[in-house]
Amino acid sequence: MDSARKIFRLVRTPVTLILLLCIIGYGAKWGYDKATEPIPPRPPTPCTMFDVGKELTPRWVTARVLNGGTQGGLARNTALNLRAFGFTVIKVNNTEERITNTVIVGSSADDPEVQLLMNFFEDATARGDGRVDHVVDVLVGNDTVRVTDPKVRSVKVDDKVCLPADTKVPTPLPTPTPSPKKKG
Repeated sequence: MDSARKIFRLVRTPVTLILLLCIIGYGAKWGYDKATEPIPPRPPTPCTMFDVGKELTPRWVTARVLNGGTQGGLARNTALNLRAFGFTVIKVNNTEERITNTVIVGSSADDPEVQLLMNFFEDATARGDGRVDHVVDVLVGNDTVRVTDPKVRSVKVDDKVCLPADTKVPTPLPTPTPSPKKKG
């Protein structure tokens, strides 16, 4: 019995130190892993209701144009075209999703901003993903056909429209003023 007690005393201190070192090592590893994790992205700001009048025009719509095809420059050229019609394009990039024809992604496929963008592309499909910010993604592919002169350039709305919170209220287009009449 006495020898067992001596062995326990001899082993107790090193075993305790080893257990403490394991706990400290685990804590250090956990802390390092948490400190080096990427910072999570900010959640998108929910949309804000805007009174756009009776029609939603391109000046109110915010879009991202993403290239889902294999040809370079599709998104850039599409963004230039959309900007020429008055759309606000906030990002031009590539997407991991491979597509051949245009896909327009919004909060819902029935949203007025999605429906408006559908008029600017032939054979586009609309898709909703429940996004809260109401920014519309325009995914273009190799077979994307942009409409150069769309017949419909606005969408009728009955009430206020939920648009991205940072949407700038467009300044009204100036009304032409008559030139002064010359007396003579």
